[in-house]
Amino acid sequence: MTESPQRSAFSHFHPVLTRPQDNDHNGHLAGSTVHALFETAIQAFLVEQAELDLREGEVAAVVVSSAADFFALPGFPDVLEVGLGVTRLVGSTVEFRLALYRPGDDDACAAGTLVQVFVERASGRPMALPDNLRLILAGLALNR
Repeated sequence: MTESPQRSAFSHFHPVLTRPQDNDHNGHLAGSTVHALFETAIQAFLVEQAELDLREGEVAAVVVSSAADFFALPGFPDVLEVGLGVTRLVGSTVEFRLALYRPGDDDACAAGTLVQVFVERASGRPMALPDNLRLILAGLALNR
């Protein structure tokens, strides 16, 4: 198991509200929900900060890998924040590092990675990141 990343490692956070249906039968967030929260934070960043049109734009982002480690067990009605950073930015590929925090906590409840490949929507083929997107994502770079 990896160590829980400290909040100070991240410069960008996306707030999330949990819902009753997010809990599993044990009363904690289901693992699939944590992965969905991670992907939601990334998509929100791409829409809000990079101004990508994820539905009809010429660039599409495809998730090719994701993994998570769990350190605590949040659940509804927790209010949470997703820390978002970039650990690798090469060609058409971006590796994100994410962590889920309760507000004010320094230690993450969960942390993981998600790898996206950016493709040309029309062909479905990988494409080099547009310069403006590369610059915006580089601003999320984390020190390993």
